Amino acid sequence: MGCLSPILKPLLEWAKAIGEAIDNMRVKACAYCGSLAEQLDLEHVIPRCLYPSSKAKSKVQRLTVPACNQCNNGWSDDEAHFRNILLISGEPNQPVRDLWKTTALRSFEKVDGPRRLDDLFRQMKPVSTSAGNRHMVYPAQDERFMRVIRKIVRGLCHYHNVLSPVPDSRVSADVLKYIVPQEFLDEMSPYHREQDIFEYRFQVLNEPEIHSVWLLTFFERRKFIAWVSGPGDSLEDV
Repeated sequence: MGCLSPILKPLLEWAKAIGEAIDNMRVKACAYCGSLAEQLDLEHVIPRCLYPSSKAKSKVQRLTVPACNQCNNGWSDDEAHFRNILLISGEPNQPVRDLWKTTALRSFEKVDGPRRLDDLFRQMKPVSTSAGNRHMVYPAQDERFMRVIRKIVRGLCHYHNVLSPVPDSRVSADVLKYIVPQEFLDEMSPYHREQDIFEYRFQVLNEPEIHSVWLLTFFERRKFIAWVSGPGDSLEDV
């Protein structure tokens, strides 16, 4: 065998190169709509705008999935709005303070800044509290916000190879309004992409009405629940 290695080595390298070339030529599918293309963009499942500059040197891997150009560019405006709503929802942690003082405030000074501020103010509802009149936002009533929540779940489904593509119509979500029993949490796989920015858990049920359940936590305190419907529901809208 030793005398054959000088011959086998270049042959093995050649075979590896051919395999890589074939793999690169394969038609790939968009993680969100399933459209096929030889070249796809890399879409960040968790919006990049949620990460302050202080996380620039972090070694925690950002999640990306293949996406067609239409899908990749279809959320950018809503993702900025999504970030702004999250930043004013609940008590801030350090990343929230960093983002608000830098990225968010700078965005309001740009050409579309007045529109973004107006979008934000439109979501603020007056409420009476024991401490006086206040304003609150209700993310679950904001369709642009919830569209991004659904997009994140769809991207995670692809990333974890549990289901792909997942049409938007199969994902439902809401603010988490109750404490999840610990025994239920123990059955869900926990993950994070910077614990003070985004954590999530999920469980695949594969039931007729519910395929999977997802718990999403942003900035440690903003919690949401989402579920992907089972195969019996419509798959038409993507």
